[in-house]
Amino acid sequence: MNEPNIEKLRRFALAVALIVLTYSVAGISLGPESKISVLGMTFKVSRPELLPIGLLMASVCVVLRFYYYGFMLNRSPYRLRRDAIDGLIDTTPRVSRTRKRKISVYFSSATEFDSLVWESNRTKVEKYVEDFPNLFPKFARARASAQINSEPSYTENGDPAGPMYSAKVVIPIRCRMAAIFQDIDYASPVWLNAISLGTFFWRIWKTGINA
Repeated sequence: MNEPNIEKLRRFALAVALIVLTYSVAGISLGPESKISVLGMTFKVSRPELLPIGLLMASVCVVLRFYYYGFMLNRSPYRLRRDAIDGLIDTTPRVSRTRKRKISVYFSSATEFDSLVWESNRTKVEKYVEDFPNLFPKFARARASAQINSEPSYTENGDPAGPMYSAKVVIPIRCRMAAIFQDIDYASPVWLNAISLGTFFWRIWKTGINA
C-alpha cells in the first residue's frame, strides 16, 4: 500500500481547516434550493443543513490522516532532531532508554556538544556527521554543523586496538529558533483544524447548526 504524499496531504488539510474556519467566522449560511458554482459548474443544494456536517467530517478525517501519516508512520522534523541529539548520549532505541534527556532541541545556552558515544565504525559516524546539518533549518547565515573526533583505543593489556570515533556538533541558537517555527508550521494542519473545529462548535452552540 502506497503512503500518501505528506506535503500534498498537509496542503489539503490546511485548505480544509481554512474553509471550516471561514465558514464558522464569516457566518456563512445557505437558504433552501441554494446554488453553488464550482469550477464553472453549478450545483443546487437541496439540503443545506447537511453542509456543516460535511465540513465537520472532512476536517476530522483529514487531521486524523495527517497525524497518522505525518507523525506516526513517518518521523516529523522534530522527531528526527530529537533522535539525532539523543544519539549523542545514548544509542539504544528510544523506547528502551532510561537516561534523562540532557540536551534540549530548542533551548540551551550551549551551542557545541561532544558525543558521549564512541564507535569503532568510522562509516557510521561519517553518516551521522553528514546528515546532522540538514536536520536544523539554516537561518540568518547560521547553519548546524558536525565533525568527527577520533582517539586511539587500547586493550586491557595496553595494546593498540585501533581508533575510536565520535561526533561533535554545533547548533547555533538562530537555527534552534528557526526549528521552532518549522515544527509549528509542520504541525499546522493539526492545530489549525483544532482551532477551526473549536470555532465551528462555538458557532453551533451560539446560533444552532442551521444558522
